[in-house]
Amino acid sequence: MLGRLSPAGFLITVGWVPDPSQLPHLLRLLDDDSSVVRVSVAEALRAFGPSLTQELAHLTEPPDAAQVQKIRDLLSEGSGTGGEEGLFTERFFAPGQLVRHRRYDYRGVVVAVDLTCQAQDDWYFPNNTQPDRYQPWYHVLVDDTEQVTYPAQSSLQADDSGKPIVHPLLAAFFSAFTDGKYLRNDQPWTT
Repeated sequence: MLGRLSPAGFLITVGWVPDPSQLPHLLRLLDDDSSVVRVSVAEALRAFGPSLTQELAHLTEPPDAAQVQKIRDLLSEGSGTGGEEGLFTERFFAPGQLVRHRRYDYRGVVVAVDLTCQAQDDWYFPNNTQPDRYQPWYHVLVDDTEQVTYPAQSSLQADDSGKPIVHPLLAAFFSAFTDGKYLRNDQPWTT
């Protein structure tokens, strides 16, 4: 395998099929501001191509929403593509974004994101549609109800109506509604 060591001492593969066992090390390097490290990590992540999403989802500890955003930012630096390689060929919904369920047609706002389904098997298997577990899943406050749902990426579409929603938990997790989106505060989401 052709590779080089990063300044932190991790093997960065170059020119060959990337090694998924290196992903946890690459995730730890996301906070390193060194331009050499950032370029090396970006190259290593880009080498996964379209399989990056699935490889990250299969990790024992998949990246959290903040790490996913750092990966998106890193891959978009200098690429001119807006971060659309691999993991980012899918359109992720961000906390505060309005969404509509494709099948059940309810509107809501995303309050939190899981890179993969974190629900227990006793919840997942009785689900009539059983969307793939290895895609993003969202905690959504449903408009004009007290419900919070947990739909998969494939079950949602953007709601471009720009209309606010009504939900009793809005004030706990969002500080404002501007330009058709809610501004997420620092209150952590716990299930």
